[in-house]
Amino acid sequence: MQTALANYYERAKDDVTHPEAYITRSALNLHLNDLKKASSRMQSFSDDRNITLEIEDPGPSQEDVYASGQRMDRFHEGCRQLPEKTRQAFLLNRVEKMKYREIALTLGMSESSVEKHIAKALVFLASWMDH
Repeated sequence: MQTALANYYERAKDDVTHPEAYITRSALNLHLNDLKKASSRMQSFSDDRNITLEIEDPGPSQEDVYASGQRMDRFHEGCRQLPEKTRQAFLLNRVEKMKYREIALTLGMSESSVEKHIAKALVFLASWMDH
């Protein structure tokens, strides 16, 4: 998920018309690519008695993929509900990996305010995701 968000924020803003769809699809594609790499390393083993070891597909079920997409949609909606400064501080910290001091300078606020905004975002989003 973090890689998908980072990829989105590295793109030019005009390149993506539907950010939520782009991020969701990107996260899913990255996950599927990881699964393909893992499965290509798997081998089938058999011994002299023609006993073959079968390895179950480690990929997520259709239901899991759908549920994951629904959770992402809910998370994005929760982010949109945050006040502007709170959302900016949260995204700069969690997506851009900026330190509180850098965020404070960027947004023109104290480090204490940045801490409060990020804490507020975390509390709100945790509650939002539970409902």
